[in-house]
Amino acid sequence: LESRLASDPEFFCEAIRLIYRSKKEDQPSEDPTEDSKAIASNAWRLLHEWKTPPGSQKDEAFSAEHFNEWLQRVKTLCAESGHLEVALINIGEVLIHAPSDPDGLWIHQAVATALNDRDAEDMRDGFRTGTYNSRGVHWVDPTGKPENELAEQFRRKAEDVENAGFQRFAVTLRGLAESYEREAERVINEHKNRDDD
Repeated sequence: LESRLASDPEFFCEAIRLIYRSKKEDQPSEDPTEDSKAIASNAWRLLHEWKTPPGSQKDEAFSAEHFNEWLQRVKTLCAESGHLEVALINIGEVLIHAPSDPDGLWIHQAVATALNDRDAEDMRDGFRTGTYNSRGVHWVDPTGKPENELAEQFRRKAEDVENAGFQRFAVTLRGLAESYEREAERVINEHKNRDDD
């Protein structure tokens, strides 16, 4: 199902429509049935466990052409149905799993181009959220060292994509670096206050 989401834009849009209400609808016409709730719940789980970015091929290669075609089709279908914003956020979340570029950039150029697009704010938000949530449950180091290392890692990534011409995407990555720095400060201060008590 994950590879179907990544290869079939209609299937992805259907999953989005099962979970989220259209911006074009004020209120649902009727209360959801138990069956429709269960279907929506399964669709939600599928989307939130999805790690196969569009453009992924069976031989583990990545096709920029397939990625771009998939993305354009999703944008068209979800704009029509009133689901564009949530669709782009979900796409941004899966793009944290995009492969590196054959030319050496840490993320594929086609994906960086899409994330850098002027109209891709929702997708960049999804990328930021997906990155942040991908850390999962972790042990808290009272020195804040892991957070500071992540901040440094994202500052380097931001510099790399900026040097490749992706300024808007670089801003998002710098924002991630800053949020990890703030988290490091919070962890250090919390432990300092605890020690002072």
